[in-house]
Amino acid sequence: MNSRARLMPYPEERALEHAAYTLEVVPTRIYSVLLPVWCVEVRAEVTEGEPYELIDRFLERGIAEAELDTAESLASFFALDPSLVRQALRFLHAIGHVKESRGRIALTELGHRSVRDKVRYTHTRQDRRKLYFDAFACRPLTRAHYDVRKVTFLSGDCVQEALDRRDGPPLNVLSATRCFRREALFELARNPDRDRYNLPERIDNPESLHEEYVFMPAYIVRAVAPGERVRHLVYTQAADEADDGLTAACETTPEVFSAFEAEEVDAERQDFRNRAARWLSTRNLARYQPSRGEHGAWRVTIPGTGFGTGGGLPLTKLGSFVVLGTSFFQVWCADERVRRRALLERIDSYLGARARTDRDTVEAQIARISHQLGLGILGIDDLRRAAAGAGRRALADQLARLR
Repeated sequence: MNSRARLMPYPEERALEHAAYTLEVVPTRIYSVLLPVWCVEVRAEVTEGEPYELIDRFLERGIAEAELDTAESLASFFALDPSLVRQALRFLHAIGHVKESRGRIALTELGHRSVRDKVRYTHTRQDRRKLYFDAFACRPLTRAHYDVRKVTFLSGDCVQEALDRRDGPPLNVLSATRCFRREALFELARNPDRDRYNLPERIDNPESLHEEYVFMPAYIVRAVAPGERVRHLVYTQAADEADDGLTAACETTPEVFSAFEAEEVDAERQDFRNRAARWLSTRNLARYQPSRGEHGAWRVTIPGTGFGTGGGLPLTKLGSFVVLGTSFFQVWCADERVRRRALLERIDSYLGARARTDRDTVEAQIARISHQLGLGILGIDDLRRAAAGAGRRALADQLARLR
């Protein structure tokens, strides 16, 4: 682990923005955590699969469903050239799908499985691999968490190193009291959505060879959803959107949410006011103080003169959050004209950081940020006209090219 790199590839503000403006909940706290994960080395019989060639599929269905058992009967039934059918049957015999006895053709067990699952299984072999399960409910992690370029699993000294670092938010180490549930391997092997969990087409007789308790960096956003329902949304290194599976695991584990709910809120509130005052003071904004809104969320409203050139904050901060410990406040401005300038600034920055963009992606980004800034849902054409009216010709031209 590089001690200089942040554990999470994106800041806390991005998780808060997703919770507030995509999931439409009210975030109230954010925690940087190490989530416990079971890393299980598994030995199993693995069967590879691939899409059927059209003729192979129909020949096998003819054998399985119409009880056709010779090359001639198959050729007649499907109105195919007998030599073509014999050639296809030789291939299916070579991959273990058909067998012949006394001039009669039948499907092997592998062939029957292929017809049933509509996948041409090719061969079975012994395989060893690592599988990951959350340590709370033993639910399998999705394929995205197997990308070693993005996701880090920590153990041993690396955990202590992460706790000792000073270049990121303080970490809460969560722990689970349950042992690994080995039935989870068989449940995963039978799961029809295997590709989602980084499994081959078929896995049989899974056997655990070694189980290791490791930790995965994440954010947990405490939020209040409509109907006063408290949520604990989990954001991992794999993506800057809430992970549904890990969120469900945390929300159904009493020791997880009770640990966060048991904090001394009053002491934290006073400490937060002090930290917010210091943060604003260093930016010559000390006269603007945070106020509490719905469900205890904090907001600081700053006039337009507090942003941009000569102001204390960049326009890109407007509508986003300032995180101080586990608490935060939203930066706001009541002046709609300033919020429109902020929208242009953020989209200009977004486009400038990307070598290639497509219209649908940019449209979605504009809609998200315009909603975040309280400007309704705007589109590319709306923003192009706004950019031209503001004299931002380069941005207007770039948006025009997305037609």
